[in-house]
Amino acid sequence: MKNYVLGFLMMFVFSCSNSVEDEKIDIKTLEKEVMDIHDEVMPRMGEVVFLTDAIDSIIKVEKDTIKLKELNLIHEALVKSDKDMMHWMRSYESPVQPYDSSSVNYINKEKEKVIKLRALILKSIADGKAAIQNQ
Repeated sequence: MKNYVLGFLMMFVFSCSNSVEDEKIDIKTLEKEVMDIHDEVMPRMGEVVFLTDAIDSIIKVEKDTIKLKELNLIHEALVKSDKDMMHWMRSYESPVQPYDSSSVNYINKEKEKVIKLRALILKSIADGKAAIQNQ
């Protein structure tokens, strides 16, 4: 009977250690995905700044109130894109070992944030370019 209990305990310990190993792999993979998304849009932040300034210049001379309202919304989205990226970069912390389920949860939340951030940045760039072309 003691051998069965000892065997069961050893299986339990080994199964727990395997899940920790699996989480390490998952965390590294997830973190790479997060950083890949960041690295995709970070080089475009120069465009965001350029478009923000260009839209700001157009706003200063625009007389049409409907166009002005639209331009202000685009300008706000561009400013938000830049601000949100800088905030995300300052706030992000790579998980440290030993990894656990809270590390996996953190990386998953950060992945969601950076996916939404990418969408905001790409949309604001597209809208900014379209507004400039329509001038």
